[in-house]
Amino acid sequence: MKLHPFRDERVSRLHSLLDGGKFAIPRLQRAFVWNGPKAAKLLDSVYRGMPIGSLTIWDTSGRNRDLLRKDARVLPPYREHNPRVWFVLDGQQRMSVLYRAQEGGVVQNGRHQPVDFGRLVFRVTDGNGDEDRFAYRKPVPREWVAVADILARNWKLRLGDLSAGQLNRARRCRERLLAYRVPIVRVETDSIGLARELFIRINSAGTPIAAADRAFARAAEFDLREHAEQAWAELPPAFRGLSHETLLQARALLDGLDAVAAEAMERVATLWDAQIQADQRAVARFSKEWAAQQRAMHRALDLLRAKFCVLDDGLLPSQYMVSTLTVFFAHRPKQPTPAQLAQLRVWFWATALGQRYSGSGYRQNILDDSRFFKALAEGRAETFRLSERIDPDELRRAAYGRRSSVADAFFCLLIAQKPQYLSNGTEMQVSDFASAANRRHKHHVFPRQHLRQQAGLSQRAINSILNLCLIPGEENSQFGARPPRKYLEPFVGNTHFKRVMARHLLPIGEDDGLWDPNPSKGYLRFLKTREALVCAEFERAAGAKLFRRKAV
Repeated sequence: MKLHPFRDERVSRLHSLLDGGKFAIPRLQRAFVWNGPKAAKLLDSVYRGMPIGSLTIWDTSGRNRDLLRKDARVLPPYREHNPRVWFVLDGQQRMSVLYRAQEGGVVQNGRHQPVDFGRLVFRVTDGNGDEDRFAYRKPVPREWVAVADILARNWKLRLGDLSAGQLNRARRCRERLLAYRVPIVRVETDSIGLARELFIRINSAGTPIAAADRAFARAAEFDLREHAEQAWAELPPAFRGLSHETLLQARALLDGLDAVAAEAMERVATLWDAQIQADQRAVARFSKEWAAQQRAMHRALDLLRAKFCVLDDGLLPSQYMVSTLTVFFAHRPKQPTPAQLAQLRVWFWATALGQRYSGSGYRQNILDDSRFFKALAEGRAETFRLSERIDPDELRRAAYGRRSSVADAFFCLLIAQKPQYLSNGTEMQVSDFASAANRRHKHHVFPRQHLRQQAGLSQRAINSILNLCLIPGEENSQFGARPPRKYLEPFVGNTHFKRVMARHLLPIGEDDGLWDPNPSKGYLRFLKTREALVCAEFERAAGAKLFRRKAV
Protein backbone atom coordinates (compact mmCIF):
# COMPACT_ATOMS: atom_id res chain seq x y z
CA MET A 1 0.00 0.00 0.00
CA LYS A 2 1.43 3.36 -1.02
CA LEU A 3 0.44 6.74 0.37
CA HIS A 4 0.67 9.77 -1.93
CA PRO A 5 -0.13 13.01 -0.04
CA PHE A 6 -0.85 16.08 -2.15
CA ARG A 7 -1.32 19.47 -0.59
CA ASP A 8 -1.99 21.77 -3.54
CA GLU A 9 -5.04 20.37 -5.31
CA ARG A 10 -7.52 23.15 -6.07
CA VAL A 11 -11.28 22.89 -6.24
CA SER A 12 -11.05 23.99 -9.88
CA ARG A 13 -8.64 21.14 -10.58
CA LEU A 14 -10.90 18.84 -8.60
CA HIS A 15 -13.81 19.77 -10.85
CA SER A 16 -11.80 18.93 -13.95
CA LEU A 17 -10.88 15.55 -12.50
CA LEU A 18 -14.52 14.89 -11.64
CA ASP A 19 -15.49 15.80 -15.18
CA GLY A 20 -12.99 13.20 -16.33
CA GLY A 21 -14.95 10.50 -14.57
CA LYS A 22 -12.03 9.16 -12.56
CA PHE A 23 -13.56 9.53 -9.11
CA ALA A 24 -16.08 6.96 -7.93
CA ILE A 25 -17.88 5.89 -4.78
CA PRO A 26 -17.23 2.30 -3.62
CA ARG A 27 -19.93 -0.02 -2.31
CA LEU A 28 -18.42 0.17 1.17
CA GLN A 29 -18.91 3.95 1.30
CA ARG A 30 -22.04 5.16 3.06
CA ALA A 31 -24.66 7.19 1.25
CA PHE A 32 -24.65 10.98 1.03
CA VAL A 33 -26.19 11.97 4.36
CA TRP A 34 -25.74 15.73 4.57
CA ASN A 35 -28.64 18.17 4.35
CA GLY A 36 -28.95 21.62 2.81
CA PRO A 37 -28.07 23.73 5.90
CA LYS A 38 -24.95 21.64 6.56
CA ALA A 39 -23.89 22.06 2.93
CA ALA A 40 -24.33 25.84 3.25
CA LYS A 41 -22.16 25.82 6.38
CA LEU A 42 -19.40 23.99 4.48
CA LEU A 43 -19.44 26.58 1.67
CA ASP A 44 -19.24 29.37 4.24
CA SER A 45 -16.13 27.72 5.74
CA VAL A 46 -14.54 27.49 2.28
CA TYR A 47 -15.44 31.13 1.59
CA ARG A 48 -13.72 32.20 4.84
CA GLY A 49 -10.64 30.09 4.09
CA MET A 50 -11.18 27.76 7.04
CA PRO A 51 -9.81 24.18 6.87
CA ILE A 52 -12.38 21.50 6.00
CA GLY A 53 -10.12 18.44 6.28
CA SER A 54 -8.44 16.29 3.67
CA LEU A 55 -9.86 13.85 1.13
CA THR A 56 -8.68 10.23 1.18
CA ILE A 57 -8.71 8.51 -2.21
CA TRP A 58 -8.26 4.79 -2.87
CA ASP A 59 -6.30 4.58 -6.10
CA THR A 60 -6.83 1.09 -7.53
CA SER A 61 -6.79 -0.89 -10.76
CA GLY A 62 -9.71 -0.59 -13.16
CA ARG A 63 -10.46 -4.27 -12.58
CA ASN A 64 -12.00 -3.27 -9.23
CA ARG A 65 -14.65 -1.22 -11.02
CA ASP A 66 -17.24 -3.88 -10.09
CA LEU A 67 -17.08 -2.41 -6.57
CA LEU A 68 -18.74 0.79 -7.78
CA ARG A 69 -21.87 2.05 -6.03
CA LYS A 70 -24.36 2.00 -8.90
CA ASP A 71 -26.96 4.14 -7.10
CA ALA A 72 -24.69 7.03 -6.05
CA ARG A 73 -25.68 10.12 -8.03
CA VAL A 74 -23.91 12.82 -6.06
CA LEU A 75 -20.81 12.60 -8.29
CA PRO A 76 -20.60 12.11 -12.07
CA PRO A 77 -20.43 8.45 -13.17
CA TYR A 78 -17.08 6.70 -13.53
CA ARG A 79 -15.93 6.48 -17.16
CA GLU A 80 -14.83 3.05 -18.31
CA HIS A 81 -11.91 4.35 -20.41
CA ASN A 82 -9.95 5.22 -17.23
CA PRO A 83 -7.33 2.52 -16.49
CA ARG A 84 -7.56 3.23 -12.74
CA VAL A 85 -10.37 4.11 -10.35
CA TRP A 86 -10.16 6.76 -7.63
CA PHE A 87 -12.60 5.56 -4.97
CA VAL A 88 -13.49 8.15 -2.33
CA LEU A 89 -12.83 6.60 1.09
CA ASP A 90 -13.16 9.75 3.15
CA GLY A 91 -14.55 13.13 2.17
CA GLN A 92 -17.46 12.00 -0.02
CA GLN A 93 -19.87 14.36 1.74
CA ARG A 94 -17.58 17.40 1.30
CA MET A 95 -16.61 16.50 -2.25
CA SER A 96 -20.27 16.01 -3.20
CA VAL A 97 -21.22 19.44 -1.86
CA LEU A 98 -18.33 21.17 -3.65
CA TYR A 99 -19.25 19.47 -6.92
CA ARG A 100 -23.03 19.82 -6.61
CA ALA A 101 -22.75 23.46 -5.59
CA GLN A 102 -21.63 24.08 -9.17
CA GLU A 103 -23.82 21.50 -10.90
CA GLY A 104 -27.04 22.16 -8.99
CA GLY A 105 -29.89 19.66 -9.19
CA VAL A 106 -31.81 17.68 -6.58
CA VAL A 107 -30.18 14.69 -4.85
CA GLN A 108 -31.80 12.31 -2.38
CA ASN A 109 -29.59 11.82 0.66
CA GLY A 110 -29.09 8.65 2.68
CA ARG A 111 -32.04 9.56 4.92
CA HIS A 112 -34.21 9.62 1.79
CA GLN A 113 -34.70 13.38 1.96
CA PRO A 114 -34.31 15.57 -1.14
CA VAL A 115 -31.48 18.11 -1.10
CA ASP A 116 -32.02 20.81 -3.73
CA PHE A 117 -28.61 22.29 -4.54
CA GLY A 118 -30.35 25.07 -6.44
CA ARG A 119 -31.31 26.37 -2.98
CA LEU A 120 -27.68 26.79 -1.92
CA VAL A 121 -27.46 30.58 -2.09
CA PHE A 122 -24.98 33.40 -1.46
CA ARG A 123 -26.00 36.81 -0.08
CA VAL A 124 -24.82 39.56 -2.43
CA THR A 125 -26.15 42.43 -0.32
CA ASP A 126 -23.91 44.20 2.17
CA GLY A 127 -24.11 43.09 5.79
CA ASN A 128 -22.36 42.35 9.05
CA GLY A 129 -19.07 40.58 8.38
CA ASP A 130 -19.78 38.05 11.14
CA GLU A 131 -22.93 36.75 9.46
CA ASP A 132 -22.84 33.64 7.29
CA ARG A 133 -22.89 34.55 3.61
CA PHE A 134 -24.42 31.21 2.59
CA ALA A 135 -27.83 29.73 3.31
CA TYR A 136 -30.14 26.94 2.21
CA ARG A 137 -33.28 28.71 1.03
CA LYS A 138 -35.13 29.92 -2.01
CA PRO A 139 -33.11 32.43 -4.11
CA VAL A 140 -34.24 36.07 -3.86
CA PRO A 141 -33.47 38.40 -6.80
CA ARG A 142 -30.63 40.85 -6.08
CA GLU A 143 -30.23 39.47 -2.54
CA TRP A 144 -29.78 35.69 -2.32
CA VAL A 145 -28.16 34.30 -5.50
CA ALA A 146 -27.83 30.59 -6.34
CA VAL A 147 -24.24 29.39 -5.94
CA ALA A 148 -24.66 27.32 -9.10
CA ASP A 149 -25.20 30.58 -11.03
CA ILE A 150 -22.10 32.16 -9.48
CA LEU A 151 -19.93 29.16 -10.44
CA ALA A 152 -21.38 28.74 -13.94
CA ARG A 153 -19.24 29.49 -17.00
CA ASN A 154 -21.70 32.22 -18.09
CA TRP A 155 -22.00 33.61 -14.57
CA LYS A 156 -21.89 37.25 -15.65
CA LEU A 157 -24.80 36.69 -18.01
CA ARG A 158 -26.82 34.91 -15.32
CA LEU A 159 -26.14 37.70 -12.81
CA GLY A 160 -26.72 40.54 -15.23
CA ASP A 161 -29.39 42.20 -13.06
CA LEU A 162 -27.04 42.78 -10.11
CA SER A 163 -25.60 46.18 -9.25
CA ALA A 164 -21.85 46.77 -9.55
CA GLY A 165 -21.33 46.20 -5.82
CA GLN A 166 -23.41 43.03 -5.80
CA LEU A 167 -21.58 41.69 -8.86
CA ASN A 168 -18.24 42.34 -7.14
CA ARG A 169 -19.38 40.33 -4.12
CA ALA A 170 -20.48 37.49 -6.41
CA ARG A 171 -17.10 37.63 -8.19
CA ARG A 172 -15.25 37.50 -4.87
CA CYS A 173 -17.34 34.47 -3.87
CA ARG A 174 -16.54 32.71 -7.15
CA GLU A 175 -12.82 33.38 -6.84
CA ARG A 176 -12.61 32.20 -3.24
CA LEU A 177 -14.48 28.97 -3.89
CA LEU A 178 -12.48 28.10 -6.99
CA ALA A 179 -9.14 29.03 -5.44
CA TYR A 180 -9.66 27.05 -2.25
CA ARG A 181 -6.99 24.38 -1.75
CA VAL A 182 -8.15 20.88 -0.72
CA PRO A 183 -5.54 18.45 0.70
CA ILE A 184 -5.74 14.98 -0.88
CA VAL A 185 -4.19 11.75 0.39
CA ARG A 186 -4.06 9.04 -2.27
CA VAL A 187 -3.80 5.41 -1.12
CA GLU A 188 -2.58 3.09 -3.86
CA THR A 189 -3.53 -0.59 -3.42
CA ASP A 190 -5.49 -3.28 -5.26
CA SER A 191 -6.52 -4.99 -2.00
CA ILE A 192 -10.15 -4.36 -1.09
CA GLY A 193 -9.42 -5.78 2.36
CA LEU A 194 -6.87 -3.05 3.07
CA ALA A 195 -9.14 -0.37 1.62
CA ARG A 196 -12.09 -1.62 3.68
CA GLU A 197 -10.05 -1.63 6.89
CA LEU A 198 -8.78 1.88 6.15
CA PHE A 199 -12.32 3.11 5.56
CA ILE A 200 -13.53 1.68 8.87
CA ARG A 201 -10.57 3.05 10.82
CA ILE A 202 -10.91 6.53 9.32
CA ASN A 203 -14.60 6.73 10.12
CA SER A 204 -14.18 5.23 13.60
CA ALA A 205 -11.67 7.96 14.43
CA GLY A 206 -13.94 10.72 13.17
CA THR A 207 -17.73 10.72 13.02
CA PRO A 208 -18.67 7.09 13.83
CA ILE A 209 -20.37 5.27 10.99
CA ALA A 210 -23.69 3.56 11.60
CA ALA A 211 -23.68 -0.15 12.39
CA ALA A 212 -25.32 -0.91 9.04
CA ASP A 213 -22.72 1.11 7.12
CA ARG A 214 -19.96 -0.77 8.89
CA ALA A 215 -21.61 -4.06 7.87
CA PHE A 216 -21.97 -2.88 4.27
CA ALA A 217 -18.24 -2.13 4.27
CA ARG A 218 -17.47 -5.65 5.49
CA ALA A 219 -19.43 -7.30 2.66
CA ALA A 220 -16.83 -7.61 -0.10
CA GLU A 221 -18.37 -10.45 -2.12
CA PHE A 222 -21.90 -9.08 -2.55
CA ASP A 223 -23.73 -5.75 -2.40
CA LEU A 224 -25.48 -5.90 0.97
CA ARG A 225 -26.30 -2.18 0.81
CA GLU A 226 -28.20 -2.62 -2.44
CA HIS A 227 -30.32 -5.38 -0.88
CA ALA A 228 -31.05 -3.16 2.13
CA GLU A 229 -31.98 -0.17 -0.05
CA GLN A 230 -34.26 -2.31 -2.19
CA ALA A 231 -35.96 -3.72 0.93
CA TRP A 232 -36.39 -0.22 2.37
CA ALA A 233 -37.94 1.06 -0.89
CA GLU A 234 -40.57 -1.71 -0.73
CA LEU A 235 -41.61 -0.97 2.86
CA PRO A 236 -45.08 0.59 3.34
CA PRO A 237 -44.67 4.39 3.17
CA ALA A 238 -45.73 4.77 6.81
CA PHE A 239 -42.76 2.65 7.91
CA ARG A 240 -39.95 4.09 5.84
CA GLY A 241 -38.46 5.60 8.96
CA LEU A 242 -37.19 2.11 9.79
CA SER A 243 -33.41 1.90 9.65
CA HIS A 244 -31.18 -0.48 7.76
CA GLU A 245 -30.16 -1.79 11.18
CA THR A 246 -33.70 -3.13 11.64
CA LEU A 247 -33.38 -5.15 8.44
CA LEU A 248 -29.95 -6.51 9.30
CA GLN A 249 -30.97 -7.35 12.88
CA ALA A 250 -33.82 -9.44 11.51
CA ARG A 251 -31.38 -11.19 9.19
CA ALA A 252 -29.03 -11.94 12.10
CA LEU A 253 -31.84 -13.47 14.14
CA LEU A 254 -33.02 -15.58 11.20
CA ASP A 255 -29.45 -16.75 10.60
CA GLY A 256 -29.28 -17.94 14.19
CA LEU A 257 -26.56 -15.49 15.19
CA ASP A 258 -26.56 -14.79 18.93
CA ALA A 259 -25.75 -11.16 18.37
CA VAL A 260 -27.51 -7.82 18.64
CA ALA A 261 -26.87 -4.29 17.35
CA ALA A 262 -23.49 -3.55 15.71
CA GLU A 263 -22.11 -7.03 16.37
CA ALA A 264 -25.12 -8.60 14.63
CA MET A 265 -24.73 -6.38 11.58
CA GLU A 266 -21.09 -7.25 11.06
CA ARG A 267 -21.61 -10.97 11.67
CA VAL A 268 -24.31 -11.07 9.00
CA ALA A 269 -21.91 -9.53 6.48
CA THR A 270 -19.04 -11.81 7.51
CA LEU A 271 -21.19 -14.96 7.42
CA TRP A 272 -22.60 -14.43 3.96
CA ASP A 273 -19.35 -13.03 2.57
CA ALA A 274 -17.57 -16.23 3.57
CA GLN A 275 -20.33 -18.43 2.11
CA ILE A 276 -20.33 -16.56 -1.20
CA GLN A 277 -16.55 -16.62 -1.40
CA ALA A 278 -16.66 -20.39 -0.97
CA ASP A 279 -19.54 -20.95 -3.38
CA GLN A 280 -21.02 -18.33 -5.72
CA ARG A 281 -24.35 -20.17 -5.61
CA ALA A 282 -24.75 -18.69 -2.14
CA VAL A 283 -25.61 -15.36 -3.80
CA ALA A 284 -28.86 -16.84 -5.11
CA ARG A 285 -29.53 -18.45 -1.73
CA PHE A 286 -29.05 -15.13 0.08
CA SER A 287 -31.36 -13.33 -2.37
CA LYS A 288 -34.03 -15.98 -1.83
CA GLU A 289 -33.79 -15.79 1.96
CA TRP A 290 -33.69 -11.98 1.87
CA ALA A 291 -36.91 -11.93 -0.18
CA ALA A 292 -38.57 -14.31 2.30
CA GLN A 293 -37.45 -12.02 5.13
CA GLN A 294 -39.06 -9.04 3.39
CA ARG A 295 -42.37 -10.86 3.10
CA ALA A 296 -42.21 -11.80 6.77
CA MET A 297 -41.41 -8.22 7.78
CA HIS A 298 -44.37 -6.89 5.80
CA ARG A 299 -46.66 -9.33 7.64
CA ALA A 300 -45.15 -8.18 10.93
CA LEU A 301 -45.87 -4.53 10.08
CA ASP A 302 -49.42 -5.40 9.01
CA LEU A 303 -50.04 -7.10 12.37
CA LEU A 304 -48.58 -4.19 14.36
CA ARG A 305 -50.87 -1.79 12.55
CA ALA A 306 -54.04 -3.92 12.60
CA LYS A 307 -53.85 -5.39 16.11
CA PHE A 308 -51.90 -2.78 18.08
CA CYS A 309 -52.64 0.48 16.24
CA VAL A 310 -49.00 1.16 15.40
CA LEU A 311 -49.99 3.39 12.50
CA ASP A 312 -46.41 4.23 11.50
CA ASP A 313 -42.83 3.98 12.70
CA GLY A 314 -43.30 7.14 14.78
CA LEU A 315 -45.62 5.15 17.07
CA LEU A 316 -43.41 2.06 17.18
CA PRO A 317 -42.16 1.48 20.75
CA SER A 318 -38.91 -0.08 19.45
CA GLN A 319 -37.60 -0.92 15.99
CA TYR A 320 -36.25 -4.16 17.46
CA MET A 321 -39.89 -5.24 17.80
CA VAL A 322 -40.09 -5.41 14.01
CA SER A 323 -36.93 -7.52 13.84
CA THR A 324 -38.09 -10.06 16.44
CA LEU A 325 -41.67 -10.26 15.14
CA THR A 326 -40.28 -10.89 11.65
CA VAL A 327 -38.84 -14.14 13.02
CA PHE A 328 -42.36 -15.33 13.86
CA PHE A 329 -43.71 -14.68 10.36
CA ALA A 330 -40.60 -16.10 8.71
CA HIS A 331 -41.41 -19.44 10.36
CA ARG A 332 -45.18 -19.09 9.91
CA PRO A 333 -45.97 -17.37 6.58
CA LYS A 334 -49.66 -16.87 7.42
CA GLN A 335 -51.84 -15.31 10.08
CA PRO A 336 -51.37 -16.39 13.69
CA THR A 337 -53.88 -18.71 15.32
CA PRO A 338 -56.05 -17.27 18.15
CA ALA A 339 -53.76 -18.93 20.71
CA GLN A 340 -50.65 -17.49 19.05
CA LEU A 341 -52.24 -14.05 18.79
CA ALA A 342 -52.97 -14.15 22.53
CA GLN A 343 -49.25 -14.64 23.19
CA LEU A 344 -48.35 -11.87 20.74
CA ARG A 345 -50.64 -9.50 22.65
CA VAL A 346 -48.86 -10.18 25.93
CA TRP A 347 -45.47 -9.79 24.23
CA PHE A 348 -46.31 -6.47 22.56
CA TRP A 349 -47.70 -4.63 25.57
CA ALA A 350 -45.24 -6.13 28.06
CA THR A 351 -42.25 -5.34 25.86
CA ALA A 352 -43.36 -1.77 25.19
CA LEU A 353 -44.35 -0.90 28.75
CA GLY A 354 -41.48 -2.83 30.33
CA GLN A 355 -38.98 -1.16 27.94
CA ARG A 356 -37.48 -4.62 27.47
CA TYR A 357 -35.53 -3.66 24.33
CA SER A 358 -33.56 -0.91 26.05
CA GLY A 359 -31.36 -0.81 29.12
CA SER A 360 -28.88 -3.34 30.42
CA GLY A 361 -30.85 -6.50 29.64
CA TYR A 362 -32.05 -5.62 26.16
CA ARG A 363 -29.60 -7.91 24.32
CA GLN A 364 -30.71 -11.10 26.08
CA ASN A 365 -34.39 -10.11 25.81
CA ILE A 366 -34.12 -9.77 22.02
CA LEU A 367 -32.38 -13.13 21.65
CA ASP A 368 -34.85 -14.84 24.02
CA ASP A 369 -37.83 -13.36 22.14
CA SER A 370 -36.41 -14.52 18.80
CA ARG A 371 -36.21 -18.10 20.09
CA PHE A 372 -39.68 -17.75 21.64
CA PHE A 373 -41.18 -16.58 18.33
CA LYS A 374 -39.55 -19.41 16.39
CA ALA A 375 -40.95 -22.00 18.78
CA LEU A 376 -44.38 -20.32 18.84
CA ALA A 377 -44.54 -20.18 15.03
CA GLU A 378 -43.65 -23.86 14.78
CA GLY A 379 -46.71 -24.76 16.85
CA ARG A 380 -45.16 -25.44 20.22
CA ALA A 381 -47.18 -24.53 23.31
CA GLU A 382 -45.18 -21.48 24.30
CA THR A 383 -46.19 -18.91 26.91
CA PHE A 384 -44.71 -15.42 27.06
CA ARG A 385 -43.78 -14.56 30.63
CA LEU A 386 -42.64 -11.30 32.17
CA SER A 387 -39.57 -11.63 34.36
CA GLU A 388 -41.03 -8.98 36.65
CA ARG A 389 -44.13 -6.82 36.78
CA ILE A 390 -44.01 -3.18 35.65
CA ASP A 391 -44.09 -0.23 38.05
CA PRO A 392 -47.32 1.71 37.30
CA ASP A 393 -45.50 4.96 38.07
CA GLU A 394 -43.62 4.51 34.75
CA LEU A 395 -46.78 5.87 33.12
CA ARG A 396 -46.75 9.02 35.22
CA ARG A 397 -43.01 9.52 34.64
CA ALA A 398 -43.28 9.21 30.84
CA ALA A 399 -43.38 12.72 29.39
CA TYR A 400 -45.09 14.35 26.44
CA GLY A 401 -42.57 15.50 23.84
CA ARG A 402 -39.94 12.96 24.90
CA ARG A 403 -39.97 9.79 22.81
CA SER A 404 -40.17 6.56 24.86
CA SER A 405 -41.61 3.10 24.36
CA VAL A 406 -44.02 3.73 27.27
CA ALA A 407 -45.37 6.91 25.66
CA ASP A 408 -45.69 5.19 22.26
CA ALA A 409 -47.61 2.31 23.85
CA PHE A 410 -49.91 4.78 25.62
CA PHE A 411 -50.83 6.54 22.37
CA CYS A 412 -51.36 3.21 20.61
CA LEU A 413 -53.73 2.26 23.43
CA LEU A 414 -55.66 5.52 23.09
CA ILE A 415 -56.00 5.01 19.32
CA ALA A 416 -57.22 1.45 19.94
CA GLN A 417 -60.16 2.86 21.94
CA LYS A 418 -61.53 4.43 18.72
CA PRO A 419 -61.87 7.90 20.28
CA GLN A 420 -64.89 10.03 19.50
CA TYR A 421 -65.59 13.75 19.15
CA LEU A 422 -66.85 15.51 22.26
CA SER A 423 -69.04 17.74 20.14
CA ASN A 424 -71.21 15.06 18.51
CA GLY A 425 -70.06 11.63 19.66
CA THR A 426 -69.03 10.41 16.21
CA GLU A 427 -65.85 8.38 15.73
CA MET A 428 -62.67 10.23 14.84
CA GLN A 429 -60.54 9.30 11.82
CA VAL A 430 -57.79 6.92 12.90
CA SER A 431 -55.49 8.25 10.16
CA ASP A 432 -55.46 11.62 11.97
CA PHE A 433 -53.33 10.06 14.69
CA ALA A 434 -50.40 8.96 12.54
CA SER A 435 -47.34 10.36 14.30
CA ALA A 436 -46.56 12.87 11.54
CA ALA A 437 -49.84 14.67 12.20
CA ASN A 438 -50.97 13.77 15.71
CA ARG A 439 -49.03 16.41 17.62
CA ARG A 440 -51.74 18.97 16.96
CA HIS A 441 -54.37 16.42 18.06
CA LYS A 442 -52.81 15.82 21.48
CA HIS A 443 -54.54 17.84 24.16
CA HIS A 444 -53.51 18.42 27.78
CA VAL A 445 -56.55 17.48 29.87
CA PHE A 446 -55.44 20.03 32.46
CA PRO A 447 -54.01 22.84 30.26
CA ARG A 448 -50.34 23.68 30.82
CA GLN A 449 -50.92 27.40 31.32
CA HIS A 450 -53.64 26.71 33.89
CA LEU A 451 -51.41 24.37 35.92
CA ARG A 452 -48.40 26.68 35.77
CA GLN A 453 -50.31 29.75 36.85
CA GLN A 454 -52.83 28.26 39.29
CA ALA A 455 -51.03 25.24 40.75
CA GLY A 456 -47.35 26.19 40.35
CA LEU A 457 -46.46 22.71 39.09
CA SER A 458 -43.25 21.85 37.26
CA GLN A 459 -43.11 21.33 33.52
CA ARG A 460 -42.28 17.67 34.08
CA ALA A 461 -45.35 17.09 36.25
CA ILE A 462 -47.60 18.93 33.81
CA ASN A 463 -46.34 16.99 30.77
CA SER A 464 -47.01 13.50 32.10
CA ILE A 465 -48.58 11.44 29.32
CA LEU A 466 -51.44 10.71 31.74
CA ASN A 467 -52.42 14.36 31.26
CA LEU A 468 -52.91 13.84 27.52
CA CYS A 469 -55.76 12.70 25.35
CA LEU A 470 -56.40 12.63 21.61
CA ILE A 471 -58.64 15.56 20.70
CA PRO A 472 -58.76 17.22 17.24
CA GLY A 473 -57.06 20.57 16.99
CA GLU A 474 -60.38 22.28 16.22
CA GLU A 475 -61.94 21.21 19.54
CA ASN A 476 -58.71 21.77 21.41
CA SER A 477 -58.51 25.41 20.30
CA GLN A 478 -61.94 26.06 21.82
CA PHE A 479 -60.84 24.91 25.27
CA GLY A 480 -57.96 27.36 25.68
CA ALA A 481 -56.35 27.54 29.13
CA ARG A 482 -59.56 26.89 31.05
CA PRO A 483 -59.64 24.04 33.60
CA PRO A 484 -61.49 20.86 32.53
CA ARG A 485 -64.45 21.55 34.85
CA LYS A 486 -65.02 24.72 32.80
CA TYR A 487 -64.41 23.61 29.20
CA LEU A 488 -66.26 20.29 29.70
CA GLU A 489 -69.32 22.01 31.18
CA PRO A 490 -71.12 22.55 27.82
CA PHE A 491 -70.84 18.83 26.99
CA VAL A 492 -71.84 17.22 30.28
CA GLY A 493 -75.54 17.19 29.42
CA ASN A 494 -75.07 15.38 26.09
CA THR A 495 -76.27 11.79 25.96
CA HIS A 496 -72.97 10.68 24.47
CA PHE A 497 -70.75 12.43 27.04
CA LYS A 498 -70.04 9.44 29.29
CA ARG A 499 -69.39 7.19 26.31
CA VAL A 500 -66.96 9.66 24.71
CA MET A 501 -65.04 10.18 27.96
CA ALA A 502 -64.77 6.41 28.41
CA ARG A 503 -63.34 6.11 24.88
CA HIS A 504 -60.63 8.61 25.91
CA LEU A 505 -59.96 6.70 29.14
CA LEU A 506 -60.85 9.78 31.19
CA PRO A 507 -62.32 9.25 34.70
CA ILE A 508 -65.32 11.47 35.36
CA GLY A 509 -66.44 10.51 38.86
CA GLU A 510 -67.00 13.24 41.44
CA ASP A 511 -63.86 12.19 43.33
CA ASP A 512 -61.67 11.66 40.24
CA GLY A 513 -60.20 15.17 40.13
CA LEU A 514 -61.62 16.65 36.93
CA TRP A 515 -64.24 18.72 38.75
CA ASP A 516 -62.15 19.81 41.75
CA PRO A 517 -61.88 23.64 41.96
CA ASN A 518 -58.46 23.26 43.64
CA PRO A 519 -56.14 22.87 40.60
CA SER A 520 -53.26 21.23 42.46
CA LYS A 521 -55.26 18.68 44.46
CA GLY A 522 -57.60 18.02 41.55
CA TYR A 523 -54.76 17.38 39.12
CA LEU A 524 -52.90 14.99 41.43
CA ARG A 525 -56.11 13.06 42.15
CA PHE A 526 -56.83 12.92 38.42
CA LEU A 527 -53.36 11.47 37.69
CA LYS A 528 -53.89 8.78 40.33
CA THR A 529 -57.32 7.69 39.10
CA ARG A 530 -56.36 7.83 35.44
CA GLU A 531 -53.22 5.80 36.10
CA ALA A 532 -55.37 3.01 37.57
CA LEU A 533 -57.82 3.23 34.67
CA VAL A 534 -55.09 3.11 32.01
CA CYS A 535 -53.25 0.25 33.74
CA ALA A 536 -56.46 -1.78 33.79
CA GLU A 537 -57.00 -1.12 30.07
CA PHE A 538 -53.43 -2.13 29.23
CA GLU A 539 -53.96 -5.41 31.05
CA ARG A 540 -57.28 -5.97 29.31
CA ALA A 541 -55.58 -5.39 25.94
CA ALA A 542 -52.75 -7.76 26.83
CA GLY A 543 -54.98 -10.38 28.41
CA ALA A 544 -52.51 -10.68 31.27
CA LYS A 545 -51.36 -9.01 34.48
CA LEU A 546 -48.62 -6.51 33.66
CA PHE A 547 -48.32 -4.12 36.61
CA ARG A 548 -47.23 -4.41 40.20
CA ARG A 549 -49.99 -3.71 42.68
CA LYS A 550 -49.42 -0.65 44.83
CA ALA A 551 -49.60 -0.96 48.58
CA VAL A 552 -52.78 0.61 49.93
